[in-house]
Order: sequence, then structure tokens, then C-alpha cells
Amino acid sequence: MSQIEKIPARLLRLLAWPLLALVSAACTSTTRHPASEPMQVTLRFTYDDGKPMRHDNYLAQARQETYIKHCSKIGSTRVCDVGSDALFMGGDAPLDANGEVRVTLHSTGPIGNHPTDLCIKGKAYVFHSGDWRRGPFHHGQVIEIRYRISEVKMKCPWSSATPPWWDKD
Repeated sequence: MSQIEKIPARLLRLLAWPLLALVSAACTSTTRHPASEPMQVTLRFTYDDGKPMRHDNYLAQARQETYIKHCSKIGSTRVCDVGSDALFMGGDAPLDANGEVRVTLHSTGPIGNHPTDLCIKGKAYVFHSGDWRRGPFHHGQVIEIRYRISEVKMKCPWSSATPPWWDKD
């Protein structure tokens, strides 16, 4: 291919980049959840019909949404990205007998967890915390993260440690 044949494609690419940047900047909005004064709340981790989870090899987790980015296409809007901060990861501190732990909030965003796939005793399970709890939150509030645990019909080649509260045999 000669240099003359390459010029139109190169010129088109050079013209396209600023146009793409302009379109993407005009079509995206980000909503950030406001910061709040530090506020201590209690997270209560339960599963199924309200049975408490306990200190359990990182199964109980909670996050707080910090922002949500919306992207628009012609005629529709979709979520492009959601930011979140970890409030509690199962190994951070032990849960008490009620499956509770105290954490400090610094934002007004909703609290929950993303679905997690785990293998326990050679079976696959999905841990789903359902809808995220929306604020406003207040000092001393108990926020329940209730996991629905569903078995997935497939075998797992590996297995995580079985939590002491596990009763799904």
C-alpha cells in the first residue's frame, strides 16, 4: 500500500478522536453520594429466614455505594459504572452471636453486597444480599444484610472452608 492510500484512513482517525471525546463527554453523568459526618451503625449479617452468620472465612461482606455513572445512548440511558467502598470484609473483625459488627459510615450511599459464587463441600452456591439498603442512616441504626443462598446445579472442582453455621447438607 502506498503512502497516498494511507493518508485518508489516517486523516479520518485524527478527525474521529476529538468527535468521539466530545460525544462521550456530552453523554455521561456521574452522581456522587454526599459525604456524611462519621456515624456508627451496626451491620447484621443473616441468611435464609434470619439465621445469624458468624465469623466465617470472608463470606459476610458489606459495601457502600459511593457513585454511579450513567451513560446515554440515543433514546436510552444505562449504568456504566458503580463505585463502592468496603465497609466490612468477613475477616476484618469477628461477628457476634447475632451476626453483628459495628462500622463507621462516612457517606449517605446505599449499603449492600454484590452476589458471590462460592463452592462449599463440592457444591456451587450463590450468596445474594438482595436490594441494597438506602439511607438516610442514623447513629446506632441496625442495617441487616440478609443473604439468600441458592445452590447452583453444577459441581465444583474446589471447595472453600465450610463456615461453622453452615446447615445446607
